[in-house]
Amino acid sequence: MVHNAHPLLHPDTLGKTLNEIATNAAPTAIVELIRWLDSFHYEAELSVAELARLVVILDEAAQPQLRQAAGLYLSNAFGSRSVRYKALGRDFYASLGRAYDLVLAGLALDTTLSPATGLHTEILLRTVRSAAGEMKWAAFDYQGLAPEVWLRAGGAFRSASASGALNTPVSIREGRETRSTISREFVRLVALQCASLDQLSPERIEATDKLVRYLQHSLELSSEPARGGLFSIDLETLAPPRRCLSLPEAPSAALRFFRPADAVPMLEELQQTLVEASGAPAFAGLSLPSVTATIRHLSRQWGAQPPMRQYRRHHVQGQLALATGLGFIRSLLSGDAQLRPAAAWMLMDASRNGFGVSSSMMDPEVCRVGALVGAHVGETGRWVLALVRRVRYCDQAGVSVGLQTISSDPQHVVLDDGSRSWSGILCDPVVRGRSVRVACEPGFMRAEGQVFARLGARMVKLEPGRVLMGGPGYQIIACQVP
Repeated sequence: MVHNAHPLLHPDTLGKTLNEIATNAAPTAIVELIRWLDSFHYEAELSVAELARLVVILDEAAQPQLRQAAGLYLSNAFGSRSVRYKALGRDFYASLGRAYDLVLAGLALDTTLSPATGLHTEILLRTVRSAAGEMKWAAFDYQGLAPEVWLRAGGAFRSASASGALNTPVSIREGRETRSTISREFVRLVALQCASLDQLSPERIEATDKLVRYLQHSLELSSEPARGGLFSIDLETLAPPRRCLSLPEAPSAALRFFRPADAVPMLEELQQTLVEASGAPAFAGLSLPSVTATIRHLSRQWGAQPPMRQYRRHHVQGQLALATGLGFIRSLLSGDAQLRPAAAWMLMDASRNGFGVSSSMMDPEVCRVGALVGAHVGETGRWVLALVRRVRYCDQAGVSVGLQTISSDPQHVVLDDGSRSWSGILCDPVVRGRSVRVACEPGFMRAEGQVFARLGARMVKLEPGRVLMGGPGYQIIACQVP
């Protein structure tokens, strides 16, 4: 007689729990799922087959709620609640990974279950699949996949390779024909790791995940290297993927090669199709500009020629202050600001069009790709307008941010179209017959008509044109000086 049976072994309790998970709001449901997954580590009397069954059930029950949580996060990625949604997604996948670890440990000790059984193959597949899920949520926070998670997924791939189960189809949705293989799921994880997610905004990270799913059938790992964009994975050391700058002369048997350049023509065809059809169901919930921009990003990262820096970087030292928020940056430029940000960032390197900075603390206002920042450089009192292009964070080293210089001499300017006036930032010197860039809040500047800019005692007429770029709380618009 079982004296300490897990509560979810009772059909009524399991049914009630699944119903609550399905009907509750995503945050409440995910917290409940985490609690149940963690309970397997201290609630006794579960056979490995029962444990595997319950973990799989909870995994599947979580998927709709995780999609809802991702949607809530992306709808307000820089709002105060976004931190909670990101934490829930990461915490769930961390708990799920530990639960699959527990199952795999039980399978290794259970002599009645052969490694060749369908259960063992399914758990290996779901272990890899959960790592890919965690990768996306870690990227939302501009963090890499935790080393132990990559080792867990790599170990599962290596185990499946040894048993010949890499390409065994596994049903992953009860009652549906959705099937996948360990090889396909591992390639998806490798593709995400090779996609330079630290250069993308949250919506484009989500677009990358969907694009990789879309391309899964055309991506593969090979034991033979080939020319073109190539990454390698060492199954012996289980080190993360590395780009191959040249073909290895005598690759070891443990090396596997990922060549995403083969998928670049498909990306280009997809971009053309999306533009002509104004979207596709596979990318529902994402804006067309985000998807097409992500396609261009992947084409650069995965192309036959690796992306190269336009200008050489030089090592520099020094402290600087970073300011965010268009209104605050304007007040700093005009001298009206009551407070100034502290010099909490360290310069690492600089080039002709940007610089890299680091800090031991992660400032969520600064650390978001696409954010517009004002940088107070050196002791000159000069402000520089810059755009966040890359963010990398880890608990040990802190955060590093790559900034692209937008303007080395930004000027506060008052704009007037005859019916209203507003403030902006002029990014370029005013020269008759040339264009200038103006940064202001979205929707303030219309493409038709004329705008007058007041620069001190001088008035300048501008003709607004197209939007060059935009991000949280700002747009940069090209204006002609007639």
